[in-house]
Amino acid sequence: MRKKSEIEAEIKDLKKKANDVRNQASGRNLNQVEKTLLTDIAEAVSELEYDLASLPDRPLTLQNGPLGGHITGGGAPLGRRELRPPGSDLSYRALFGGGGGAEWTDKQTGFYEAVFSGRHHPGLVNATMTESVPSDGGFLVPTQQAAQIHAVSLENELVLPRCFVQPMTSNECKIPAMSIGDHSTALMGGFSASYTDELGTISEANPKTRAMVLNAKKLTCLIRFSNELAADIPGSESQITNLCGKGLAWYRDRSFLKGTGAGQPLGILNSPCLIEVAAEDGQTPDTIVYENLTNMMARMFAGSFNNSVWVCHQTVIPQLLQLSISIGTGGYYLPVMTESNGQFKMLTRPVVFTEKTEPLGSKGDIMLCDFSQYVVGLRQGLRFDTSIHVGFTTDELLARLIERHDGMPLWSEPLTLEDGSTTVSPFVTLAAR
Repeated sequence: MRKKSEIEAEIKDLKKKANDVRNQASGRNLNQVEKTLLTDIAEAVSELEYDLASLPDRPLTLQNGPLGGHITGGGAPLGRRELRPPGSDLSYRALFGGGGGAEWTDKQTGFYEAVFSGRHHPGLVNATMTESVPSDGGFLVPTQQAAQIHAVSLENELVLPRCFVQPMTSNECKIPAMSIGDHSTALMGGFSASYTDELGTISEANPKTRAMVLNAKKLTCLIRFSNELAADIPGSESQITNLCGKGLAWYRDRSFLKGTGAGQPLGILNSPCLIEVAAEDGQTPDTIVYENLTNMMARMFAGSFNNSVWVCHQTVIPQLLQLSISIGTGGYYLPVMTESNGQFKMLTRPVVFTEKTEPLGSKGDIMLCDFSQYVVGLRQGLRFDTSIHVGFTTDELLARLIERHDGMPLWSEPLTLEDGSTTVSPFVTLAAR
């Protein structure tokens, strides 16, 4: 078995070669030979990183999550069966391993070229049957291409890199969870404890659990291609990968933030655990004031504070840039939102801007979220197929990419504090104004 240091050295060498190729092409577009070389290097690095993650000498560690303890380390197969906490490796191979998916071994013909050709190719695997025959079921996207699409989407997403991810091996996945409860009567899940005298009677507790059920929802992405582009597809596969990856990222993010839960993931804005903080008395419509932010922070679950981020619709930027606190009597003002190395912060927490929530003045235009308390279930198989019929009169191909996933908050309701004074949650938003 290869040593860890040997694999790490090879990965480092391959990454250096990739940088050399990019530097050589500085100031111009990459040619087809360079693009192919970079793709081959990326695949080789992905394989080596998977081998590195699978080494048996990694120590087993017990980590605590919102659903209880889970074991990580000791090789990839064990980890694939567990929830993946934020910050862990969310690459395609780390989630699903090296096997179980279609493989593409034809170095002369690319996968998309084979699909667009409309002819039989032995490497094409039908998504609903085992025969390589075009049908409404489309074709399974090979592991290499699926991993590249996943990498692009992960790089462009807001929620998925920060949440718990559960690889799904079937259409339904059940996850045991504790009831949120009321800290004025017991801890989460109805857990209780008390000090007992020697030989005293121990009081009973009946912790309550619940079952979370993830049901894979089908997200269908449509892309139009000219037949000229399809004919030149060997030089355009990276463009298709980028389009598919960025498209998946955009729509998944939007559903995780504000999905209805009916035929789509349950988004944070429609979750029963979301806390809605009212506007200040007499507050001008379509504004954000400092008290809004402090009141929202006061409703954030204390255990979620260090993981929380501000999620703001980009229409609130002018409001936040003008928001300040007066200091003393000399006319000095301290900005509420600060910037360092391109990263904005408010009240010590990072700020992320997006178009995927709601505009200024609406519920959800600014949220404080701990995405580690949101779970996403991902199915492995991606489907891809095309049709010449819809765009026949314009000489276009219609491509269809299908992915199945689900998502929902780990909390079913807000938590009442021990003194009974208020409720808190990992997800807080400002009410409409």
